[in-house]
Amino acid sequence: MLIEIGRNGRVVFANASAREVAFAYEDLDGQTPQVTDADGKTLAPHERPRSRALRGEAFGPSMTHWKTRDGDVALVVRCDTVDEGERRLAALTFVDVTAFHRWTDDSRAALAARDEFLSIAAHELRSPLNALMLTIHRLKLRIPADGSFPEFDRLVDMSQRQIDRLTSLVQNLLDVTRIRARRLELEFESKDLLQIVRDAAEEAIEHARAAGTPVRIEAREPVFGLWDGARIEQVVQNLLTNALKYGGGSPIEVSVEREGATAKLTVRDQGPGIAAEDRDRVFEPFQRIASTYKSQSLGLGLYIVREIVQAHGGSIVIEAPDSGGAAFVVRLPVAQQQQQQSSETSAEQA
Repeated sequence: MLIEIGRNGRVVFANASAREVAFAYEDLDGQTPQVTDADGKTLAPHERPRSRALRGEAFGPSMTHWKTRDGDVALVVRCDTVDEGERRLAALTFVDVTAFHRWTDDSRAALAARDEFLSIAAHELRSPLNALMLTIHRLKLRIPADGSFPEFDRLVDMSQRQIDRLTSLVQNLLDVTRIRARRLELEFESKDLLQIVRDAAEEAIEHARAAGTPVRIEAREPVFGLWDGARIEQVVQNLLTNALKYGGGSPIEVSVEREGATAKLTVRDQGPGIAAEDRDRVFEPFQRIASTYKSQSLGLGLYIVREIVQAHGGSIVIEAPDSGGAAFVVRLPVAQQQQQQSSETSAEQA
């Protein structure tokens, strides 16, 4: 629609669509609706599109929300000035995005409900899983050590593996809901990254040995920092699990070293590697690389790894060594630990 710039503000032209939202540029019998911007801030009369247009301002596109007698309306507004001989006109454009806005709100509500359901389901599943794990443990204690019941022993071990797998899936779902709700809590303590790696690798090394995959840990010295030990251990376990799944049975190398004010953790396999175009995508939730995907998985492990690392102020990237394979490189800041030690030293000297 076109409106004259100036005190009168006469509407020169308005098409049919503009007339449907006349409340946005005309004072209809004093029934001026309440207007807010995209952040929910109420717009004063002089801040509204019509007032700004009459002053000859060019602005937008801007999101606005209007509370009218017929309901709430969302409009994207833009204003351009037009010179027409002796007159100056303002061209106001209104795009009604109410339906899209409602769809977005409904989608957000649906996603929030889904995450809440997953969180509740994960919590509820943990109790029966814990009971099953206790039952399996009691059964294992009843198996004679002389190997007189090999079939029973095999079935119990198989059940244990399935329960462990299901427990891992439930924990991943719970972590994802916490991450999406920004409720991933960290407990920072002074920890040695090398010791965290050794603790995390114990279980993975047993699985690797059974699969005939050697795992080697390399480190010159301990690397201390202020981290959540349990969460960093989860990072290492997920990276090792990923290397076991997709490394093609090749040797796995884990290294820990200090780089200035940063701790560097590298988990490397010698498998088929990851294409450059997939190296960012694999960190997104529910993503897998079809060409190397062989086992059932939700595709959440690397997403959780990235979120935990970033929550520590760190980073993770995938590198392609010249000799092949894939190297997941995690860098974690240790400067906080240095500052804490300096403060403690100063306090002792004082």
